[in-house]
Amino acid sequence: MDPPEGENAAVLAVYGAMTAGEERSYAAAALDPELEKYATHTALADIKSTLFWYEQRGTVMKGAPVHSPKTDSLDSAGDPLRAAITDCVGSSAYDKVDKASGNPVAAPSGPRRHVTSTAQRTKAGPWLVYTSTIERDRTC
Repeated sequence: MDPPEGENAAVLAVYGAMTAGEERSYAAAALDPELEKYATHTALADIKSTLFWYEQRGTVMKGAPVHSPKTDSLDSAGDPLRAAITDCVGSSAYDKVDKASGNPVAAPSGPRRHVTSTAQRTKAGPWLVYTSTIERDRTC
C-alpha cells in the first residue's frame, strides 16, 4: 500500500524547514532556534559541528544553495514511520565569506552533490530529520 500523500508532503516540508534553518544558522554564525523542531540526532549534531567549524574560522555563508529533494521511500506501517530523502544540492550561489570583512573566502563550489537523509515520526509526533549526509564523491 502506498503511503498517504500527506505523509510524503510532510517529510519534504520538514526536510525543507531543516535546510532553511541550517542556511540561517550558517548565515548568522549562530544556531537557528527553530532548527531543533526539524532536525535531531546526527543531522543536528552535524549542523552544530559545521557551525562551530565556521565560527572558529570567522566565516559565514551568504546566498543560498539550490535544493531538489525527493522522497525515495516512506514506510508508514511501522512506528516510528521512516522515510529516506535524496537531494541534489547546488552551491554555485552559496559563498563562504569572512564574517568581519565580508570578503569571499576561497572555496570550490564544485558540481551539484547528492545528499541522503533519513526522517522518522512516531505515530503521535512530528517528522524529524535524523541523518543528512553529503556524498562528496557523488555528483548529480
